[in-house]
Amino acid sequence: MYYLVKHTRCIWTRVFFFPCAWTSLWFLYQSFGGLGDYFTLSTALVNWPEIAQATSFAGRPILDFFVALFATTLLELPNYPIYLLSSSEKDQHQPLLEESAAEDGDIEGQHVYKKTCMAFLKHPVTLYVALMTIIYTYGGACTNISTGSFYQVTYPKYIPKNQPVGCVVGGGSALPELITDYDFWFNKSTKLINAGAKLVLWSELVVVAKDKEEEAQLLQRAKTFAIENQVYITITYGLLAPVEQNKLVLITKEGDVAIDYNKAHPVPMVETQPPGEPIIQFVDTEDFGRIGAAICYDYNFPSFIRQASPVGTYHAQTNSIRAVENGFTLFRCASQGLSGIFESTMNGVFSQRVASLNAESYLFYLPIQKRVATLYGYIGDTFSYLVSLCALSIIILTIRNKCKLNNISI
Repeated sequence: MYYLVKHTRCIWTRVFFFPCAWTSLWFLYQSFGGLGDYFTLSTALVNWPEIAQATSFAGRPILDFFVALFATTLLELPNYPIYLLSSSEKDQHQPLLEESAAEDGDIEGQHVYKKTCMAFLKHPVTLYVALMTIIYTYGGACTNISTGSFYQVTYPKYIPKNQPVGCVVGGGSALPELITDYDFWFNKSTKLINAGAKLVLWSELVVVAKDKEEEAQLLQRAKTFAIENQVYITITYGLLAPVEQNKLVLITKEGDVAIDYNKAHPVPMVETQPPGEPIIQFVDTEDFGRIGAAICYDYNFPSFIRQASPVGTYHAQTNSIRAVENGFTLFRCASQGLSGIFESTMNGVFSQRVASLNAESYLFYLPIQKRVATLYGYIGDTFSYLVSLCALSIIILTIRNKCKLNNISI
């Protein structure tokens, strides 16, 4: 960065190189670092709904780009012709321009004035303010105006129907004695069903099965439970043998296993089991439409969750961005974190969240709505590849020009 600033007079190189390089490095980190976007520094913008909505265009990398672009634009502020913003300053400079026009001719004077105004309009600070105004206006419209609601449309015409769904939060390390108590967790599920839940989701690793035989017994009990209560139930458990797995199984109200999923991205240095197949499984249902599933840390990998586009606290904030990027509705059930409903627009009318406690159950209302088509869902990481190419091109051209000045051919 220092080398480029030192060896270039181009203002656009100074402004755009660092944002492109910064975004590229974070993209490489999330793609090949094994940690996804867990430590990405743009998390603060995730809590800014109007700005975070821009991820539907280019994914989370666009937030990294905005952060870095703000920094480089700020460095150009000392060169900003700020006097043109002040009417009093304009009045002071206007006589000089008029005098120049009188002495050198109207055409030349007008040219000087036009050139001065163009320098103001084309300055990075002006363009950055314009860009963020557009982004903020778009995000504000998305987060404040529901699809089909404009103008003075009554609720029944644009609010989708909803289904009550239940979340059963596991005991975790705080209540290890409950991890083998199947009765406790099915009783919790029954209470949610009695409250009206049509789908019950367990948080990660609610129970364990020591071997395949015990797993078969657990699945059979879940199938019977689903048939008797005519509900969808998603159970989660750890299979200890013969190969350790972190499982999520969705059973339909007919008692069929619709999704049998093993966590694709175990947490590094915490989960030692081998990863599952990196494919998002899904099922089409008459009650909820298309349902897909992933577990916890899987949501930190945008390329993995992006499979959901064509098919249908810190960590919770990252999860919510995946819903915006890909245009789906997310039902999150988590222990020691935020559980709830996250829509494809930030602060949607059905957004619900609660700080979930261990061994508790919660009822939410899931909107039955179609996936929203997003640009990111179609182009994927194209933006990240483009800024990476831009950063590389700037480096090559700068070195090439420097070599030419030194009469060195490359």
